[in-house]
Amino acid sequence: MRFAHRLYILLPALLIAGTAVSALAAGGAGDAYITSDATNIVRAYGGLSGAFLGNHAPSVNGNGQMAIHFGATNNKFLVGHAGLGVDEFTSSGTFIKTYNPGGGWQWAGIYVPSGNVYIGDMATDDVREYDGTTGAFVRIVCSIIDPSDMRIGPNGNLYICSYGGAFLREVDVVTGGTINQVPVPGRPQDVAFLPSGEILVATWVPNLVFRFTPALTPLGTFAGTGWQRPHGIDISPHNGHIYVVDGVTTQVHEFDPVTFLELNPAWRSPDPEDKIVDIEFRPAGTVTVQPSTWSRMKAFYR
Repeated sequence: MRFAHRLYILLPALLIAGTAVSALAAGGAGDAYITSDATNIVRAYGGLSGAFLGNHAPSVNGNGQMAIHFGATNNKFLVGHAGLGVDEFTSSGTFIKTYNPGGGWQWAGIYVPSGNVYIGDMATDDVREYDGTTGAFVRIVCSIIDPSDMRIGPNGNLYICSYGGAFLREVDVVTGGTINQVPVPGRPQDVAFLPSGEILVATWVPNLVFRFTPALTPLGTFAGTGWQRPHGIDISPHNGHIYVVDGVTTQVHEFDPVTFLELNPAWRSPDPEDKIVDIEFRPAGTVTVQPSTWSRMKAFYR
């Protein structure tokens, strides 16, 4: 049975924790951007400090924010939703368009090397390609049960989490042909890649992050304090630490990428105490489509 997301209407004078939301388009390169399916606002946080910088952009047509993914040249990003399409924005928070606005639960949209957009569609159980300029439907890339978040790995292949199928699948980014697949207990949410080559998958019940080799051989697990609904996961370009969103503690949990010990169970400050879903660090300059490779991390130190 799929998790039922509540859909919220964005109010013009939305209040969060008793304080009116601040001006939009906050944040910059290297900062962390976090989605919320409770308020439908993308918020910006200091990339190292976790300090709240302000609200970046509200959803426009989509409702129930899910995954956020930036483009290869740092000028656009996509926000998936539990309903009504995948919204696209410039990096400054200006709305561009909505992909498949009449569609159902579309967890994630990502930019692919062709310049087009792949979207996981849970209503049709597949990943679909859309024209990056016009937004028109192009083709079905591959069929997959309840696609949740997905990401292009350092090897150029596409890794897709299956929320309802309880697995992570690796496919050819062009043909959509299956290359590898591994079971992930519970409800797989998101995938990230460490410079060591390890692959990380956050999942609900048992509320863990599972670790795998590049060949998808299991290595172990780790968890955060008080976790009940771990969602999005990303690797910091600043220090290489692992950051995981938990929707029940309403916090971002920070982990060491070598020992996997929890460094901070409450990284974002202050905490608006609303349900959050995904996190991604905004890239600086022109980067490859792989958001968590060692090359990307080194670029921030040059």
